[in-house]
Amino acid sequence: MRTPRAGAIVTFLGTVRDHSEDVQVSELVYEAYEEMAIKSFREILDDARSRFHFVDAAVVHRTGRLKLTEDSVMIAVSAVHRKEAFRACEYIIDRIKEISPIWKRDVLADGTEKWRD
Repeated sequence: MRTPRAGAIVTFLGTVRDHSEDVQVSELVYEAYEEMAIKSFREILDDARSRFHFVDAAVVHRTGRLKLTEDSVMIAVSAVHRKEAFRACEYIIDRIKEISPIWKRDVLADGTEKWRD
């Protein structure tokens, strides 16, 4: 992300929290159709590039069992100015949640598991 052309680097970390809606959560489990998820990330970044003026962007999304406070997703965007970096970063995470084939299962405090929309 660091380049002489960029005056801003914005990062987003999605972190496992201890609740989901009104239930206590002890951990999360993420599953993905990996090839399609990577393809969707590329399409999202290409789309974001056509909407916002940024220098570079990257996405990493973990799968598997994640404990509280662990990071599940990381997005970084570099741009000439901070406004475009922030806008692009927000757009990218919103689109990932909308279209990427990644599924989340809550592990509740009592050990039961519940798929999330």
